[in-house]
Amino acid sequence: MNTWIIMMHELRRLFRSRTMLLNMLLLPLVLIFLLGASLSGVVGAKEAAKIEPVRVAVVNTGDGGAEASVMTKAFLETPEVKDILIPVETGSREAAESGLRTGKYAYAVIVPPGFDQGVQRGGQAELEFILGKDHTGNLVAGTAFDNFLRELNYKQAVAVTLGPQALTASSASAKNTGVVLGELNNGGKTYTAAQFYAASMLLMFLLYSGLTVTGSLFGDRENRTLLRINSMPVKDWQVFVGKMLGVGLVSILQCLAIILLSDWLFGVYWGNRPGLLLLFCLLMIIASMTLSVLVCLFSRTSATAANMISVLTVGMTFISGGMAPLPDSWVNSVGAFTLNHWAQQAIIRMMLHSGLEQLLPNLWVMCLISAVLFGAVIVSYRKVGYHA
Repeated sequence: MNTWIIMMHELRRLFRSRTMLLNMLLLPLVLIFLLGASLSGVVGAKEAAKIEPVRVAVVNTGDGGAEASVMTKAFLETPEVKDILIPVETGSREAAESGLRTGKYAYAVIVPPGFDQGVQRGGQAELEFILGKDHTGNLVAGTAFDNFLRELNYKQAVAVTLGPQALTASSASAKNTGVVLGELNNGGKTYTAAQFYAASMLLMFLLYSGLTVTGSLFGDRENRTLLRINSMPVKDWQVFVGKMLGVGLVSILQCLAIILLSDWLFGVYWGNRPGLLLLFCLLMIIASMTLSVLVCLFSRTSATAANMISVLTVGMTFISGGMAPLPDSWVNSVGAFTLNHWAQQAIIRMMLHSGLEQLLPNLWVMCLISAVLFGAVIVSYRKVGYHA
């Protein structure tokens, strides 16, 4: 009963502090908005670059003129290719080279005489390419024509293996360009800068709840309130546990408020595992509070404890890559020794709909850290205690 009374008193004391409520609820949301909006081009998924159509000079060197290569013309008229290539038939090689120098064309293709007949007889499909000045244009056009030739030569290999009767089918299906526009992450999830900094700020402010622990434990000592409490039939551990429960409940409410308000105000998507997300937040709260208690038990003044907790919070957030993008080699090596690393990586993976098997290692590490810190608090409390 005494524990619950102290817990309720602690809750009333905390909720009467407007500064505490602003720092715990309003400040995280402001930081999420500012960082997410200002660093959207630095952190998170970027929009796919739009490929501009490439003007290609096509030179038919055979006597057939524009109809010298039916296969090449059919390839260039397919809808997929027309979206990325603009073919311009040129009368001569010199005209194509002149257009490349002046920037009229970005790429040139020289079709040799008898291209179609050579392919139909089982010969190797070959074209001559002249690169332009633009690297992106060369890459786009080169990839398209390379796929075209690769497809034809593949069909030729099949024809050699299966016999001449396969050549007709190979020629008829030459319209299969093998060109598909898409994204490497197509079909998956991506995270935005707002999501990244929402996870980072959530964990940082859960660590900052240690300052609330410091103020609560040292406040009663410095105000001599603990002496009056000890004069009553209340045990030291009941006072200690009651205060921790009060701060813990406030931290849980802070966590829920940040998650729900960031989703409602900024559209931050937290993933499809809300239960597991709350479990990671609970483990983070336990780890943060136990770490702060250890600092308080071995600190002489509240200023010393608050400074240590602030340095640890900012340091761990920065080292884990929560403030600015850091090299993966650094984050996965030095950052792995921080609390933020394991929780933040798990939250980001939940936002990306990762499987449970990818989240369990982080969960076990967080459980281990929380258990070790909790055990250290029990041992330290028995030796040091919470006295006036």
